[in-house]
Amino acid sequence: MMLDHIYITHRPLMFHIAYRMLGSVSDAEDIVQDVFSQYMQMDRDGIVNDRAYLAKMTTNRCLNLLKSARRVREAYMGPWLPEPLPADVGTGTHDFAERRENIGYAYVVLLQRLSPLERAVYLSREALGFEYRDIAGMLDKTEVNCRKIFSRARNKLLEATDNKPNRTRRKTAQATEHEEQTRMADTPTESQEQFVEAFLRACDTGDFKPLLSLLLDEVTLLSDGGGKVRAALNPIRGIDRVRAFYEGLAAKGVFCEGFEAVSINGEPGIARRDDGVVTMVITTEREPEGSRIRTIYMVLNPDKLRQFNQSSPGTYR
Repeated sequence: MMLDHIYITHRPLMFHIAYRMLGSVSDAEDIVQDVFSQYMQMDRDGIVNDRAYLAKMTTNRCLNLLKSARRVREAYMGPWLPEPLPADVGTGTHDFAERRENIGYAYVVLLQRLSPLERAVYLSREALGFEYRDIAGMLDKTEVNCRKIFSRARNKLLEATDNKPNRTRRKTAQATEHEEQTRMADTPTESQEQFVEAFLRACDTGDFKPLLSLLLDEVTLLSDGGGKVRAALNPIRGIDRVRAFYEGLAAKGVFCEGFEAVSINGEPGIARRDDGVVTMVITTEREPEGSRIRTIYMVLNPDKLRQFNQSSPGTYR
């Protein structure tokens, strides 16, 4: 009974660490199961803090997996995007430190730009609220080294978010961790809802002008097929090229039917079903200081859509 309580209490934490680290729902689920199986067989008398210990085990297991998967990621065909998270996967009770760190899709994409070690340090500090001395013990690094790694990771994320390197460096020097966390956790659902509504309306009417009006001129569309299905192998940049892309798909009848509004990583998104099977999900990211969409993410790789086509996991197996 005690183990069941520990699992139910800490499973959401373990899952969200693994998902943010790996960008994969299925791998995160496997990590949670493997870590807890190992935990059950351990002598736990000397463990003072179950939460911290399970977080350490999960983080280190993710680092090991990322090392072994590096070549696979480098050889991936076309843009690699994280696995989208359905509404009913990875849910559960969170404490305040875990709730304040969102798992919006664009945020998970940003995290993948960090090295695995940077990701581990950043998430341990920002998402979990661990002290640097605890992070150093988890990762077998010095406290000074962890501070440097965190600072480097934070700067990378801020630069990627603003897309204005010089301005970012000036702001980073003055910003507090609280200000940065508040900003990174901003969830622009209103812009995403408008995109979803305009997209579904365009599918019904064939008129994409209202949809295109929501996009930045410098919008980028990323399409992940993983070599399994047809998808753009390179990012599509600029509103004119995105317009041509949509018009080309419309001419082939892609937008005739099957699209519906869904929750993706807790945010408004779109899924397409063919004969009841989800074959595409679409989600977006808006500009940092505005309401227009600057990035469109299309996931078509069937391996990354399995969670949308099966029931969510239950209790510990």
